Parts: sequence; C-alpha cells; structure tokens
Amino acid sequence: RGPTVVRDIGAVGQPEASYTVLKFMESFCLLSAACGMVGNGLVLWYLGFRIRRNHFTVYILNLAAADFGYLLCIAVETVQYLMQFNVGVQFGIFLFLDLFMYGTGLYLLTAISIERCLSVLSPIWCRMHRPKHLSAVVSGLLWALSLLLNTLGYVLCTVRPSPRVCQRLLIAIGALDFLVCTPLMLLFSLTLFLHVKCSSQPFQTGRLFTVIMLTILLFVIFAVPLSVLILLDFLGHKFLYSPEIGFVLSCVNSTLNPVIYFLVGSYRDRKFRLTLRLAFQRAFQDSKEVREHMALSLVLFLYSPWNNPHCLGPRV
Repeated sequence: RGPTVVRDIGAVGQPEASYTVLKFMESFCLLSAACGMVGNGLVLWYLGFRIRRNHFTVYILNLAAADFGYLLCIAVETVQYLMQFNVGVQFGIFLFLDLFMYGTGLYLLTAISIERCLSVLSPIWCRMHRPKHLSAVVSGLLWALSLLLNTLGYVLCTVRPSPRVCQRLLIAIGALDFLVCTPLMLLFSLTLFLHVKCSSQPFQTGRLFTVIMLTILLFVIFAVPLSVLILLDFLGHKFLYSPEIGFVLSCVNSTLNPVIYFLVGSYRDRKFRLTLRLAFQRAFQDSKEVREHMALSLVLFLYSPWNNPHCLGPRV
C-alpha cells in the first residue's frame, strides 16, 4: 500500500511494523472509505443536480469530488494490500492520485476560509465587485495547481527517478501544505470566528458558518497530520506506523464531511425527518440575519455622503 512504501524509504534500523496492526488499520480504512464514498457521492448528486448552487456550494461540490476521489484511491490500494497483490508500478500511480486529491482538498478549504472571511468582513465587495464565476475559476486553478505539483512528483520520483530532486520537491510540497496553506486557513478562520463572536452588533451566523468551521476544524485534527508525517518522513524523522496513521486519519476526515453537512442541516429537527436534499440545502444557507446585515451594509455604503454627491449639499 502507498503509505507503507513511503514509510519504508530509507527506514533502515527502524523497528518492524506488525502485520496484524497494519492489517487492522487497512481494514478500518477500507470500511471508512466505503462509507465515505457513499456520503460524498450523495453530496455530489444533490449539489450537482438537485440543489441550486451558490458561490460557496461550488467549493463544497469540488471538495466532495476531491474527497470521493481520495477515498476511491485509498479503497483500491487497501484491497490490493489486503489481497497481497503485486502491483508494481501501479503503486506509484495510486500514491500520486492520493496526494493529488488530498492536496486539492487542502487548497479548496483554504480558499473557502479566505473567501468566507472576506465576505463577512467586506460584504460590500462581495455584493458589488465579486466576479460571478470566481468560485468556479478558483476551484479550477486549485485543481490545476495540485495536478501540476503531484505530476512533477510522480515523474521525478517514479517515472524518471531522481532521488535528490524528488526529495526536495516532496519537501517543498509538504512545506506548502503545512507551512503555507494550513496557517492561512487557520488565520482567516480564526479572524472570522473572532469577528462574529466579538462584534458589537452580534447576529446569527447561520448554518453555513457552522459547516465551514466544523469542516476546517476536523481537517486540522484529522487531515493535517498526514502533511506533517510525510514532511517529517522525508526529512529523515521516522516513526513506527508513519505515515500510515496519517492516511487513516485523513480517510476518516473525508468520510466525516458529508455527516457534518447532514447533521448541521438537520439540527433542531429532533426526529431527523428531513430528506437529504432539504438537509443539505439548509446546511449551506446563510441565516436571515446575515443576509440582512450584508444588505444593510450595502445600503449604508450607497447612500453615504461620500458616495452620493447629492447628499453633500450645495458646493461653496
């Protein structure tokens, strides 16, 4: 399996991993991946065909696609490992796809946290100056960035191996993930949280705020360790069952995302009688107070004296 090979690179003198423990971890990961593919598949179906999209659900749709692809690759690798297939070169392909989908999900969450923070701090910009298809364009660019970086990694580490260049590239990708994207995600999320909770005029944040905060929190807890463990692994710091643990945790993260959407959308419905469509639709909607706040900010901006010359009175 992909993580096992990554761990074994240069792991001389390290204690041997127990096959029983590895098999248990792989079996758990396979079960989690199967459940996660069902959940993310439902998110893709409803957001893609049954629910009217907004600029934030475009990001969520792309995130669900990345999670689905990641879990699919993990499931295929896990089956191969448990059945003890000799996959050879295919092994590098699936590891490349794993990291491609993982990186895309990280970049998308970073974009979500930044844009959501800016939309609350600068509602006027969001209403008047935000390009209509910005979410789709940004999502496409982030997919392309992740594909480019991981394609370079696959070529330099598998097709035409160059150990030094490969190690430097993988360290650079790990540093981008852990030292650039993750701090940006945390910074803008914390800024948004403090602005909402410490505002002099508090207002209800809506379910979308809860979805974004929980998704980012779970990503930091369950998915970020994979970047850390891989980065440490290629820096020469080896740990037992590393980065297998990181892959298992990130698998759990991708599986939990659809559960978060459903639970947040179904909150306060004690008997959970809501359909999946209605639950997802409610999960990605702002509250009435948030929309009124943004509309009021826009009205104040339009009718302020500095933007309306007729309100300044006659010139002297």
